[in-house]
Amino acid sequence: MDKQRLYQWGGICLILLWLGWHLILPINLVASDMGRYINNGELILQGQWDVLYKNYYSYTNPQYPFFNYHWLFGVFCYAVWHWAGFTGLAIVYIAIELLTFFLFFRCWQRFSSFLMLCAFGLLSFPLISMRDSIRPEGFSYLFCGLFWLLIDRYQQKWLKPHYLIIALCIVQILWVNTHIFFMMGPVLTAFFWWQARCNKEEEQVNVLQKLFCLLCGMCLINPFGINLFGLVLDTWKASSVAPVIESQSMFYFLSLKTMPDKSICFYFLAILGMLILPLISLIQREGLKKYIFIALLIFLLAFAALKSIRMIGLFGYIWIPISSYLYSGWIRTETVKLRKNIEIFLVVIGILVSALVGFDWKQSNVLGIVPGTNDAAEFFKREKIQGPIFNNYNIGGYLIFHLSPEYKLFVDNRGLAAYPDDFFIKTYIPMQRRDDVWKRMDQRYHFNVIFYSPMQPLIRDRFVWNRINDPSWALVFFKKDVVIFLKRDQKNDPIIRRFEEHLKIISPTEIDVLRIST
Repeated sequence: MDKQRLYQWGGICLILLWLGWHLILPINLVASDMGRYINNGELILQGQWDVLYKNYYSYTNPQYPFFNYHWLFGVFCYAVWHWAGFTGLAIVYIAIELLTFFLFFRCWQRFSSFLMLCAFGLLSFPLISMRDSIRPEGFSYLFCGLFWLLIDRYQQKWLKPHYLIIALCIVQILWVNTHIFFMMGPVLTAFFWWQARCNKEEEQVNVLQKLFCLLCGMCLINPFGINLFGLVLDTWKASSVAPVIESQSMFYFLSLKTMPDKSICFYFLAILGMLILPLISLIQREGLKKYIFIALLIFLLAFAALKSIRMIGLFGYIWIPISSYLYSGWIRTETVKLRKNIEIFLVVIGILVSALVGFDWKQSNVLGIVPGTNDAAEFFKREKIQGPIFNNYNIGGYLIFHLSPEYKLFVDNRGLAAYPDDFFIKTYIPMQRRDDVWKRMDQRYHFNVIFYSPMQPLIRDRFVWNRINDPSWALVFFKKDVVIFLKRDQKNDPIIRRFEEHLKIISPTEIDVLRIST
């Protein structure tokens, strides 16, 4: 291996290590879906098929139809967690993210200098690490990278057509059962197909056309058949009642007063501008046909990210080959010295951005779960607390992991995919804002315990403050991210007398909340 290749591999390894440091974060089981994914996988391997089609975890809407479109990801999570625990699961997922970065780094590498790739790879860090928790979309990013790299290798004649078709059809079957972004497989293929038509590459056109048709057929190989496509459309519908920030538009996110750190949105808009500028210049210089693939991909992903901020992560990965290609072409006519200076400047900017934007130098780089995460669930089980449980949306996965199947939940973080709109509009949201609705629902469901994770600082959470001031309820467990209330009655009295938390209640507008006794 010559020195240049040795230096390049050394540089790639350093960038991967630096990215890995960004991604090493403890799993917050309270606020993530991880508990539900693991439980799904366990139930599926046990032959409990209701979890695929029904709202298995709910007592409020148990028969509401639900398509568990990421069931295979649940099997993966359970298998890894069963053999290696949360630490092993975190390590495996980080390895998948680093492999994904490497695949996109290698895509179209021949069209760009190594320094340019390093620069734009570093600039992608804030976008990639925005969604650093363990999610099924991580496999969507990986599969997008595989599609791009394998089609590119076929176009370079490094891969025979039948090998390409077989490999990507297998990947598509895995994808359609892992995450809802599975349509990106046929979409990427269609864009490559369109570019081949513009380039008048007849052999590639025929192969990619055949591949596209086969991939669409592979999308039907899932437990729900063609019905899964309806779910894709429903997922992208704008809804004002869905309490899922990641599914909201970027402009909605920017309008929220309770979200003080909006730097990632401004950074995305800046990055998008950095792509559009050279694209327009190159199209004016060389025509649209040569850049039809890039123009379509930028338009699709930019629109998707603006409509749903969860798409920022995928945009971050695809940004690496696209931006490297565009900027290399844009400065191609400049002198060698100027090109080298521009590349060095971009690398320096990339290093600064990766170190300062969206990265907390004080973050806890610990593998596994956040220490003390299980305290609330262990308290609940140790004291043999009975249901029915009223819980809020974002703690659903945590409760499913610890309490299912013995306890069913009021709601969970699958949101509108598993519950009707009316349930959120007329029941769930009003009962947290209005005491008369809360009391009416309490009489209907006879809640015995409130297991709640405030979605904002406790001092601002109206529902929690109302229950603290409600003589019918006693606060028996209190931590920053979880509170447990018990109804005051004879059955719960022994637990309440031992554990009731007395807070000095000043006013919801005050800053300080003082714990007087534990």
